[in-house]
Formats: sequence, C-alpha cells, structure tokens
Amino acid sequence: MILVAITIAGTVAILYGPVLSFALTGDSYQWIQHAHLAAHRPALLLADLDTFYRPSTTWTLVTDRLVWGGYDARGYRTTSLALHGIVALALAVAGRRLGLGWIAAAAVGAVWLTSPFTDESAFVVAYRFQPLLLLSWLVLIATWPHNGESWSRSRIVLAAAAVLAAAAAKETWVVTPALVAALEYERSRSWRAILTPVILVGFAVALYLTLYFVAFPTSKSYFELGPHIAAKVPSQLAAFFYLEESVPDGLSLTWKGVVAAVMFMALVVGCVKWRIPGTVVAIVLFVVPSVPTMLVPYMPQRYLSIPYAGFVLVVALWMTGVGVRYPRWQVATRGGCAAAAGLVIVIGSVTVRADLDDHRMMAGAHERLLSEAFDVRGSVLEGAPVAVVRDEQTTPLVEIARSTVGYPKLFFVRQDDPYGLIDAAALFEWVVADEEIHVEHVDDWVRGCEGLSGRLLVHRNGGFVDFGVEGDIATEASRWLSSGRGVRMIQVSP
Repeated sequence: MILVAITIAGTVAILYGPVLSFALTGDSYQWIQHAHLAAHRPALLLADLDTFYRPSTTWTLVTDRLVWGGYDARGYRTTSLALHGIVALALAVAGRRLGLGWIAAAAVGAVWLTSPFTDESAFVVAYRFQPLLLLSWLVLIATWPHNGESWSRSRIVLAAAAVLAAAAAKETWVVTPALVAALEYERSRSWRAILTPVILVGFAVALYLTLYFVAFPTSKSYFELGPHIAAKVPSQLAAFFYLEESVPDGLSLTWKGVVAAVMFMALVVGCVKWRIPGTVVAIVLFVVPSVPTMLVPYMPQRYLSIPYAGFVLVVALWMTGVGVRYPRWQVATRGGCAAAAGLVIVIGSVTVRADLDDHRMMAGAHERLLSEAFDVRGSVLEGAPVAVVRDEQTTPLVEIARSTVGYPKLFFVRQDDPYGLIDAAALFEWVVADEEIHVEHVDDWVRGCEGLSGRLLVHRNGGFVDFGVEGDIATEASRWLSSGRGVRMIQVSP
C-alpha cells in the first residue's frame, strides 16, 4: 500500500506538476469567491452556486483558503492534484476489495490516474465535484462488507458518511442506490437482502430530490432529446478502447461505437459467466454515472472520469478471470496484461501532457486578463457602482478549442464578461485580493442604480479603459447595452 501511494504521488508530481504554475481558469474564480463569502457567512457553507448544489467543493476551497491563503493559485491547484492522486489510490483499494490482486489493483489505479479521460478535474479547480463524488463511492465500495463479513459499527458509520459525502459532492449522486444494490447483491447474492439498504438510501435520495426541486424549481435548460442519448455510452466505449477520439459535442452513433459496445458486452458476459466477484459493482460504476446526464447533448472529459473507473475495473476483472479459467495460459495472460496496461499508461500519459499544453494556453489567456484587471483595481475599490463593459469580440477559448493539442474540448464562453473568460465580479475580487472585501453583482441595476453616480470601465483588446465617474451610471450602462455590448454592474461591499 505504501509503495503504491508513493508511486502515485510521484506520478502526479511528474505528469501533472507543471500545472502548479498556471493561473486559475474559468468557473474556478466564482467558486473561490463563493468560498470566500462562505468563510465569513457560515450559512453559505451549505448553499448552492447558481443552482449547482455541490457544497463539498465549497468546503475544500474554504480549507484551501485557511491552509494556503485566499489568493494563491498554486495552493488551490496543489489540493486538486492531491485529490486526483487520492482517488487513484482509493480506486486501487476498491479494486482490491472487489477481488483483484494488489498488482492488478495498482495497475487499475495507475491507468485511471494517467488517463486523459480523468485529467480535466485535475487541471480545473472548479471541477473538484467529480473526483469528490467518485471518492465517496470508492469509500463506500471499500467499506461495504463482503461475503462472510458482517456489519460493524465502524462500517455503518463509514458507509453513512460516504453516502452523505456523495450527496454533498454532486447532484448525480442520486444513482447511489444502484451502487448500494450491486454491493449488497455481491455480498449476499439475494435480491431480497438488497431491499433494506436500497430503501434506506433511496429514501435519502427521494428527500434530496424533493428539497432540490423545491429550492430550484426550474429545469436545467441544457437537457434535450436527440440522437446523443443513444450515442453517449457507445461513444464513451469507443474512446475507452481507443477506437476513436473522444468528442465533447456532436455525438452520433458510429460503427466504431457499436463495435466497442459489442466488445464490452463480451467482457461483461465472460465475467458474469465465470462468476467473477466484483463484476456487478464494476458494471454499475461504469453505467449509472451517465444516467443523470443522458439528456445533456454534450460530453466533456470530466463526464468520463467515473465511467472510466468502472470500465477499467471490468477489464481488469475479466483479465483476472481469464487467468483463473485457463491456468495453462496464466503466464502468458499476466505478461499480456502487463504489456497492455503499460501501453495504455504510456498512451494516456502522452495525451495528458498534450491536454496540459491546452490548459497552459487557457491559463495564459486568463493571466493576461488578470493583469489587465489588476491595473484598474483601484477604480473598483472606490465603493461606487462600476459598470464593466465588454467592448471587444476576442474569444481566446474559441481560438484554443479550434487548435487543441490534446483531446477536443468544450469551453463555456461568458458572453458578457471580458474576453468571455471570467465573471466580472469574481475577476475583480481576485485581483483586489482583500480578505475583508467582497465584490458582488448589482441586481436589477437598471432600476437599482438609476440616478446614482458610478464609474465606467470599458474593456477593449489590451486592457480596460477607465472613462471616469458618470453622473447616472445606469443610463450610461444602458446605452452601451443597447448598442450590443456586454455589461456587468459590480460593487464592493464589506
């Protein structure tokens, strides 16, 4: 175990280490801003961010602020990389609990760790919810008693904590009852025995969903019906088998996807036929995480990290089964497995470094904007409302998406914010970097700021132009808005 942990830590440092010097990107600034506010208003530790209810992300970011300081990008990134390594180690432990030998379990963790299907949450601080959810499920797998084992008080506490941690990680935790059913079925091989734990966790899910839809009554606007529903899982499998490149949007069912699905089903049939322990859990870990996002017409890399863990476990269990089923081939099988794992690790590592180059370009674009905002931060600190106008059409994320070195990427462009990169309030809160100051958006500024004097900051290529104080900032901002410019009204508050 210690050797595996040291190897994982070294791999993370070598493969992912360069990202520590990068500026933060995208939504990370908003999440850190939310954590800043939560550190001073504890009730917000359980609050959502724009209807995304992922409080454990807030908790880890608040912890980062305490450990590293509130405005240290390197500190936030260090924690994200550490979390990535911890999940890989937890996956190895879970694989061991499911019946793999230590070498095979360590190989599973290494393959997952060095895969481009899992690197996005390591590179982007805002996407911690994905590894946090997977870690919760892996702890549940490692905790759940197996055949011949019984429930102890410590196991009950750990399992309950894992379920609660999953609920705090991401909304898609609602499929946890399926994982619980698989775990209990592996333990007892009785459909009747699974009823009690499934009902208990299912009740928690039902309560969660009720409260969630009461708090956030509107549906997610990005859900839609279309051919992507049938293409999503086959596309995942085709990418996992390296039959085709993973694409984040424009999903369609291809013959390679069909072939990949047939190949995976052959592995599943073999595992089930040979009654290999852990098979049902691995299958569920691959299948069910995609169910809540099936209606989403895109598939960014972060959507693949949990299904890939289940996929690698299924492959490892099947390879182990081949060795047990055909003892005379055991030496050849082990050699082939080692060669295959090594090849996948090498291919994955090369692609991860290519993805790193893409994120380096992203970070560079954000660093440029941060520098431009730093030059005018004093204008925001005066306390009056500030209209931040986007008077340029430069979109670095679109340019990067068209020329990626690694896998194709899907970026969210903030149309009303400078360069489409960072939410204006979060941007200036980061460059002001004062623990006692919060920069917030002014709601309904057309009426709320009517007749008030305020400052006008216009962003153009190369920096912000400070137009000074306007007597009626709402009227001036409305004039820019009517001309098609993006406008954000912000103001500092204690």
